[in-house]
Amino acid sequence: MIHRFKNNKKRGIVEFFAYSDRKGKFVAVCLTFDIIEEGNNIQEVMQRVEEAAKLHLEIVCKNKLPDKLLNRYAPKEYWEKYFDFQKNLKASDITKLKNESASQIPFTQLFQNNLCLTNA
Repeated sequence: MIHRFKNNKKRGIVEFFAYSDRKGKFVAVCLTFDIIEEGNNIQEVMQRVEEAAKLHLEIVCKNKLPDKLLNRYAPKEYWEKYFDFQKNLKASDITKLKNESASQIPFTQLFQNNLCLTNA
């Protein structure tokens, strides 16, 4: 089981991770909402997965859906890749960094209109 900060409609953290798969494609995962995008460019897939996460958050807030939908974690295999990436980042493995990306974004930074903050 993944133990992370429990998001609610007033505040939260969304975690993202992108990596190159064995077929030369890039996979981006919103670890917090279990959303996955695939494509040919790491920046493109990260942008698409962030947009999908934003839409997910807006729908949950606008429709006053349960907070558990803000804590719907991706499968363990993706979290293991994410944690391995963080270890490699600390070890400054530059070659690995070229094909992987990760971020943690507070709701207030990711979503400019603060939909959840104003409608919660």
